[in-house]
Amino acid sequence: MLTVLQKHKLGHLFSIIDFDHNGLLQKSDLQSIAENISVFAGVIDRNEHQINLKKYAEEVWNLIATHHQNADIDSIQLDQWLDFMEATFYTPAKDEVDRKINRIVDIAQQVFDKNQDVLISKLEFMSIFVSFRVEIRFANKCFQAIDSNADGHISKEELLNATREFFQSDDESSVGNQLFGEIGSSFFSSRKVMH
Repeated sequence: MLTVLQKHKLGHLFSIIDFDHNGLLQKSDLQSIAENISVFAGVIDRNEHQINLKKYAEEVWNLIATHHQNADIDSIQLDQWLDFMEATFYTPAKDEVDRKINRIVDIAQQVFDKNQDVLISKLEFMSIFVSFRVEIRFANKCFQAIDSNADGHISKEELLNATREFFQSDDESSVGNQLFGEIGSSFFSSRKVMH
């Protein structure tokens, strides 16, 4: 069962991914995020990555649809997102969760690590924030927190630790809580959906 902090973090991520700010997560939101990443990460000309990002967005939506046992699902609400995330990152065996987290980090490095040195520079990290439309004013603070050895780069291990902590930690002081900016800092407010 998700803790209050875990729900808060995942709700923050939901707000970020809700590209059109309508309070629902839709396949088009994931596709728009993938497109945004392609543009801001500068991979728009690297078609292989752009195609892979779109495939990954499609794959994530298919996982959501499968989880909710509805191939035709067109949107999910926050409670459905939390249910999906709990089933994905909190209830499976540890090695399965580690595999999923490793995949997320591998994709992030393929896209944002421009010189492929397996290190994320401050500029590359800022492009992650811009791509996800996270308030850039938090980027420096978050970068410094995740860069645990203060060498001016985020190593794959540091990024893995932060990602693992974001998805799994229940410690309010955990560095990984800042992976997507300060929790609750999103300046995007959902518009009410009229039914």
